[in-house]
Amino acid sequence: MKTPYSITTPRFLLLGDSHAGVIGKAAQAREVPFGGGPLGTGRDFAVDFFSITRNDVVFRDGEMERLYRQALDTFETPQLAKVGVPLVSTIGLSLHYLATAPNWTCYQTPEGEFDAGFLAGPLFESIVDTLSRSALAFYEQALAMKLKVFAVLPPQRVPELSDPRVFMAAQTLLIKRLQGLGVELIDVRAAANDEQGFQRSAFCEVDDPLHGNLAFGELIVEQLLEHGL
Repeated sequence: MKTPYSITTPRFLLLGDSHAGVIGKAAQAREVPFGGGPLGTGRDFAVDFFSITRNDVVFRDGEMERLYRQALDTFETPQLAKVGVPLVSTIGLSLHYLATAPNWTCYQTPEGEFDAGFLAGPLFESIVDTLSRSALAFYEQALAMKLKVFAVLPPQRVPELSDPRVFMAAQTLLIKRLQGLGVELIDVRAAANDEQGFQRSAFCEVDDPLHGNLAFGELIVEQLLEHGL
């Protein structure tokens, strides 16, 4: 059985959280063949979500593993190392989840301010690195399997229960970490954002505080094509 968005002769493997869905829909609309799609939610990748085997990974959650194997079926291979195309991923980039506001109030003054330098300091880095450890390990493993890896930055949307200051600081740190590994970033902020650095309504899903719409997905697919996908 093929994955929901798969088309014959796939050009990339798509794995991620719910933000991967609009990438798949945009690729399908452009008739860019691919395999895969969303595997879970953002919080699913903030834990130890996979293990390593020879030339492959195994997802610890049964449903995520089933969807992953279904994606690999598109490429007629049982191993990640042998898909033969780039990996496009949103894994670990649900920044709204990392920025859940109640988790950060203990580091704030009674007025709700962070101490000067906190968001660029070692404690903040340590927290974000810990929460992102498994996701970064997944990218590192994919690169070790000689895959070309693209990580897609999420919509620049901060829902009510998340702290925009943490969102932006965590994003800056994760960009640094991903680039340090050798992952290529797909970053459409210049095209999709307003002057305040948040996503313009033209690229936001209607009646949804979190996701990008098809137009946002089209920006991502266009940039992937510009990167030689």
